[in-house]
Amino acid sequence: MALLLTLLSRFAAITLVDVEGKSMEPTLRNGQRIWVRIFKEAPSAQRILTFRGRIILIERAQYPGILLIKRLEIVHGDLVWVEGDNKDPSLAELQHDSRKFGWLSRECVRGGVIKKKL
Repeated sequence: MALLLTLLSRFAAITLVDVEGKSMEPTLRNGQRIWVRIFKEAPSAQRILTFRGRIILIERAQYPGILLIKRLEIVHGDLVWVEGDNKDPSLAELQHDSRKFGWLSRECVRGGVIKKKL
C-alpha cells in the first residue's frame, strides 16, 4: 500500500500523512491520518487568497523537509499568518506558528489538506 501511495503522490501530488502533536486540536488529533495535496510550486498571490481559513502545509526555510500543518489565518500581499487551532495557553511554548515566528512568505506554503481519512 505504501508503494501505491508513493506512486499516486508522484503523479497526482496527493499523499497520506500522519498528524503529530496537539497544535491542531480539536480539528485534527495526534496520530490521525489525513489526505494532503502537495503543490508543485508556491501558490500565486491571487490563489493564496482562496486558502484563507483553510488548513495548509508550510515548510520554513530554517527547517527544510519538515512540514507543519496549520490554518491560514491572514494573507497580506506575499505574506501569510498561520496558527494552530489549539489555543490552550498552557501549550504556548509548544506552538510552532506565526504567534512564535511571525509572518511567513507565501513561498512557505507547500500544500493543503484535502480531507480527513475516514
